[in-house]
Amino acid sequence: MLPTDDVLLAIREPLTTSLRRGTPLVWASGDGRERRALLGWGERFRVTARGPERFAALSAAFREHVAATRADGGPAPLAFVTVTFSPDSATDSVLVVPDVVGRWHSGQLELPAAGVPEPSEPAEFEELDFRAGSLTREQYRRAVARAVGLIADGEVEKIVLARDLEAVATHPIDLPAVLARLQYANPESWTFHVDGMFGSSPELLAAVHGRSVYSRVLAGSAPVTGRPDADAAAASDLMGSGKDHAEHAYAARSVADRLASVAEVRAGEPEVLRLPTIMHLSTEVTGTLTQDLSALDVAALVHPSAAVCGTPTERARDLIAELEGLDRGRYAGPVGWVDAEGNGQFAIALRSGQLAADGCSVRLFAGGGIVDGSIPNEELAETAQKFLPMYQALSPVARP
Repeated sequence: MLPTDDVLLAIREPLTTSLRRGTPLVWASGDGRERRALLGWGERFRVTARGPERFAALSAAFREHVAATRADGGPAPLAFVTVTFSPDSATDSVLVVPDVVGRWHSGQLELPAAGVPEPSEPAEFEELDFRAGSLTREQYRRAVARAVGLIADGEVEKIVLARDLEAVATHPIDLPAVLARLQYANPESWTFHVDGMFGSSPELLAAVHGRSVYSRVLAGSAPVTGRPDADAAAASDLMGSGKDHAEHAYAARSVADRLASVAEVRAGEPEVLRLPTIMHLSTEVTGTLTQDLSALDVAALVHPSAAVCGTPTERARDLIAELEGLDRGRYAGPVGWVDAEGNGQFAIALRSGQLAADGCSVRLFAGGGIVDGSIPNEELAETAQKFLPMYQALSPVARP
């Protein structure tokens, strides 16, 4: 559920037009009449943080801002947040309270205040060059092979390894167009944009509304071809795969166990979630909080789950840094929003990329969970499948 405000202005327009109003902060999901978007323009308040206490620093700064705003009689603030995967990252974690927050639903943009930019014209789309990032394909295969050996030696049970690509243009990328394409092509996911970090993630790390808490855990995957018979067979194989169920169990248990320390928790049974280019094993974890925590606090508690790190967590995180040899930045970290009451939603920043400061390139990431029995070539193919949503959104043939 997205937050509500007293509506002072309502504009009938498609979401593609709203996204062109100054490239807003974005949180969007759904399809048809259920499509909704939370949008933010300008910056009323901004705070950055690094290191192990980055979550606590952002949360404390936002609470202070909320208290000061209430003391001044101002409207209850809402913040958009993107946090790095690792406490050792050289990238800032960022919390932004926009000047104006709008809600888009059923063809109408509702605003608590005027002053939103006029829509811009679409730019002429340029074909991007895709280049190898910090890890070549062969280096990634070798990293997977080393991880499998470490698992066999009992060093770790599961480790998630990622690789990156660079998408490069000669002119600034038309980000509003890319965001529109991502949202329309991936209605089962959460499309986001905060401080140049953008994507469309199918995995909801933590959602809080009042005392209710929810998480959708994904791990274990198979490609979607668009051929009904082949996809049905792949879904059946995925449900019957011991390797994929083992990988998924680590991820679901890591979330449920951590939530159980602050909530009465119920975990469902794994099901197949089919997305446009890939399918995953999915488990829903629900519960009732027993402590007064915000959505950002809960995200801090659950991150990093085994779905993006591994098991056991600390050892897996150390091995990720060693085997990948790259700074993930905000990839695989929590991204979402939180309001003054603590309600909010945070996805894991997957199927995503970080826009460069000049707007002319995007660093893309994709990863996979390595467990006993993982095969390097198959894991490489899985990362290629996971690059597809961003690749297609950046393609000149894509349309919202």
